[in-house]
This record gives sequence, C-alpha cells and structure tokens, in this order.
Amino acid sequence: MKVFGANTWGARLPGVLALLVATWGVGAMGRRLWGEREGLAAGVAFALGFPAFGAYVVTTDIYLTAAEALAATAFVFAATEPDAGRRRWLAGAMWAAWGLGFLIKGPPALLPLLAIIPWNLMQPRERRVPLGHPLGLVCFAAVALPWYLIMLHRHPDLLQYYVGTEIVGRVSTNLGHNRAWYKAIEIYAPAMVGACGAFGLWAMWLALARGGWARAARWAGLWRARDVRLLLVGWVVLPLIVFCLSRSKLHLYILPLVVPLALVAGRVLANRASWRALRNVTIGSVIALVAIKGVLGQLPSRRDMAALGAAVRIERAELPVGVPIVLWDEAVNHGVTFYLGLGREQLPERIAEGEKGKFEHWTPEEFLARYDRVEYPQGAVLVVDRRKAGSARFAALRTALALTESPASTKHWSLLRLPPAWKPAVPSAVPAPAVGG
Repeated sequence: MKVFGANTWGARLPGVLALLVATWGVGAMGRRLWGEREGLAAGVAFALGFPAFGAYVVTTDIYLTAAEALAATAFVFAATEPDAGRRRWLAGAMWAAWGLGFLIKGPPALLPLLAIIPWNLMQPRERRVPLGHPLGLVCFAAVALPWYLIMLHRHPDLLQYYVGTEIVGRVSTNLGHNRAWYKAIEIYAPAMVGACGAFGLWAMWLALARGGWARAARWAGLWRARDVRLLLVGWVVLPLIVFCLSRSKLHLYILPLVVPLALVAGRVLANRASWRALRNVTIGSVIALVAIKGVLGQLPSRRDMAALGAAVRIERAELPVGVPIVLWDEAVNHGVTFYLGLGREQLPERIAEGEKGKFEHWTPEEFLARYDRVEYPQGAVLVVDRRKAGSARFAALRTALALTESPASTKHWSLLRLPPAWKPAVPSAVPAPAVGG
C-alpha cells in the first residue's frame, strides 16, 4: 500500500503475486515428477481454477497456499534428488517454507504433513527425505517463531487467545463459521468440484472413464509402486477430513488443497488430452474468468463494501466529526473500515448477538447500557443487514430507540441514526436479545 496507496490495487496485488508463486510451485512439481507437458497442464489447471477467485479475496488463505506450494515443491525435489547432501538442504528449504506457512496461519499450515510423513516412511530408507534433520527444524523455528515470541512478550494474554480461541476453539467449540456438520457438504463439495475449473472436471472424467481410476486394480498398482499420486490423494483427503470435523468451515480453507488436485489433473490431461484441446480450454477458461469477474463487479451485492462505505461516508458528512459507526451482529462488512479509511483509533464498534466471546464485540445489552448512561457520543450510525433490520425483534428495538432510516441506505444495508438526545421511548419494549445462541 505504500507503493500503490490504500486502495484495492494496494490490497489485492500481493494476493495476485502469491497466486503466481503458488502457480510456479505447482508447475515446478509437475515438471520434476513427470515432465514439461505435465507441469504446464498442472500450472494452468491451478491458476485458472478456484485460486483465481481466492487471490481476489483479501484473506491469508492465498498466502498460505503459496507457502504450502513452496514447501511441497522443496519436498518433491528432495524426494527425487539422488544426492544425500542436496536432499538435506532441500529438506531445510522445505521446513523454512513450512515455517512461513506457520507464520501466516499457525498450525493449520502443517496439515499436508499428515500425508507427507507416512508417504515418506513408505519409501526405501535410502530414498527418504530427512524430515527430522536438525537443519530443517532450525530453519522452521527461525522463520515461524520470532514474531509469535515478540507478540507474546508484548502481550502475554495472547497465548491463551492463540491456543484457546484460534486453535482449540475453532475446532471443538461453537466459535467459528458454519458450525453444523452438514455445512461441510454444502461448503466444501462445490469448492472441491470446481477447484480446478473446467480442467478438473475434464480430468475427472478422463481418469474415471479412460484411466481406470474407478478400478481397485489401478489403486493396488499405485500402492505397490508407492506412487507419488498416493501422496497427492492423501494430501487432499486427510486435511479435508480435518476441515469437515472442525466446527469452523469456510470455502477458502480448502484453497491449499487445489495444489495436489491440480497436479493430479495435470498428469491426467497431459497423458490423455491433445495440445489443441488443452489450448482451447485454456482460452475458454480465461474468457470465462474475465466475463464472470466483470459481471460480478457490476451486480449489486451485500458483499460490496465499496458501495456500503460510500453510503456511510454520505451519512457521516451530515453528522459531527467523530460520530461512531456501529456494525450490528458481525455481518460480512469487514471491508467497510478499509473503504472509509479508518485508523486504529476510529475502528467501528461491533455488536455481537450470536457470537458471545469475541473480545472486540459489545453485546446488545452492553450497547444499550452505554447509551442509557450517556457514555457514548450521540447520533451514532448503525449499519444493519436489511434481513436483520426487518425482523420483529429488531423492529421493537428500532421503535424503542427512535432510530431513523438514512436516505443513504442501500439495497442490502440499512443505515440507522440515533437521535442526538437519545433516551428509550418505552424501555420495557426493548427486547433482551439472546446472546450466544
């Protein structure tokens, strides 16, 4: 952002660069394992699939994908390297990349090791990658730990947050997104099917219809040969089981799994599709991606924080400087802070109706109590999803607080203003929202 400014280019360009790094890693692994044709097909399948959309979203998932791709590339090079000395150095590079992934997103970055470690042990002793070599562990610690140690030194309470909330809580408690078990099917199934776009669907059909992947004998042959494709399948299946069992489920969690899927697709397509067909599907995929992004950019969406930011800016222009913004019930509105150019001292308040325990949130009761004690600047702007604003419970709250609708409200968001001298019109009419349910 220092180069391009605090704008969407500054925010999204690093994700695009991470996509390019991950694509290079996928292509390099394909070339090392099977040849140029396979590497090119795998790289194209990766870049023109789900990662093309994942790189557009400003989250850490595309950076984690790049780190895991680099780690896997170093492992593949080490596993195919005859010289023992070079194998150790490549193992050190692999652990440095795992350390980068750990720095980006903590322990989930290491999930591919669930497949890498057993596959490595299946290989002849002289061909195994020295995963436990001290050089690699030192490289991992040097990259992964310093930032965490500095933060824990400055803020000792963060250890409980890191372990209790971000690791244990998201896996085993009600903290997280889409907690119901069936959400794994609803969220991950479409993402996995479309992971490599048209290339993945094409490769799946070729593998099952012509490649014999539906026959048990085919899998038995791969097992006897300790084929690298077993590693790739394990890299997909084992982390996916963890994601399904976790209480927190989001589409982008499976973004790193596109790396092994693209490698499998590249291998199948390189062996069973013509160059002409690959070229035509590549051109068609590029055109489709551009068209989809162009159309989506023109459609009104509740996820369009640029439009919401512009509406809030219009509303704030009519209010005194410093009037707070209140985001009700943690909707998908994280980007509004970015588009409003708010600094750390001006961050919006967040009201949590259903996610008790997030330390940056006020509960509805706390919010009302603060206003009742006149501890808060009057005339705050409440940003509420229209679906919640139209509910009976919120309608009672809106009447009791004498909220007024702003003309700047959008199709998907209601901007509601508290009157300058607020006191509850009918205190008994204010419902007590259930917190934590």
